[in-house]
Amino acid sequence: MTRRQPRWAAGMLFLLGIAAFLFLLLPMLAIFGLGLYYTLGIFLVADLGQMLAALGQEVDIVPALTRTPLVAIGVALLASAWGLGLSLLWRAWFAQQRGALILLSALPFLLPRFGLGALFLLACLKLAQWGGSALGLGLVSLSQAAVAAPLVAGVLCLGWKRVDPAWRLMALETGASEGTIFRRLSWPVLRPYLAIGALLAFVLSLGDFYLGNALAGDTGLLPGVLFSGVAQNASPLYHSLLATILIIDMGLVLVLARQLRRLPFP
Repeated sequence: MTRRQPRWAAGMLFLLGIAAFLFLLLPMLAIFGLGLYYTLGIFLVADLGQMLAALGQEVDIVPALTRTPLVAIGVALLASAWGLGLSLLWRAWFAQQRGALILLSALPFLLPRFGLGALFLLACLKLAQWGGSALGLGLVSLSQAAVAAPLVAGVLCLGWKRVDPAWRLMALETGASEGTIFRRLSWPVLRPYLAIGALLAFVLSLGDFYLGNALAGDTGLLPGVLFSGVAQNASPLYHSLLATILIIDMGLVLVLARQLRRLPFP
């Protein structure tokens, strides 16, 4: 005999879920709304020259605006190569039913970001102190790529399912090398999946806060600079730029979702 759950209990769980969702969402919506309000006010009362002059007065913003997209591009490239190699390993491990190895290789994505940042910092603290800002940004790129690579590999595994193993066997029988087989048969199928994975890594890098703050040292990246300025209420520019970055991120996510829908899934 099964015991039926009272309706009020289900209603309470639903209300608690809604309350938790609003608790997590409302602060970001408040920051976003305030940023849009400041953005509208800035565009109404200031021209381009005044906005550039105001940006120039905030010494941390302009370097971060230049530096962060370059780091994100580096992360996208590194995560693409890393994810491609990881997807090759995953194919073999799937065939051998070695799920533990797959989970172990995806550990950087599964770990909390502050924990991963602490591990990288402890492992490379002396190197970071010796190498300065350049090596700090390299550690940021490496750690962010470690997070994104399993996602890229997962997307590529969908592409590998569309690569018929019979193609490889027939090509080997004709005397083709493994490199030629990959270049002529596998790469045209995998290329759109790899592009999606690279865009995903780029978006994740742009919005990363913990790893950038933990490993960049005194070299500020955009998420850390903007959130610090908002927390200190330093200038309306920080609120405005944060809202603008959120809009750009949402636009990139929409592009990513649209491209994913266009992919032929196996």
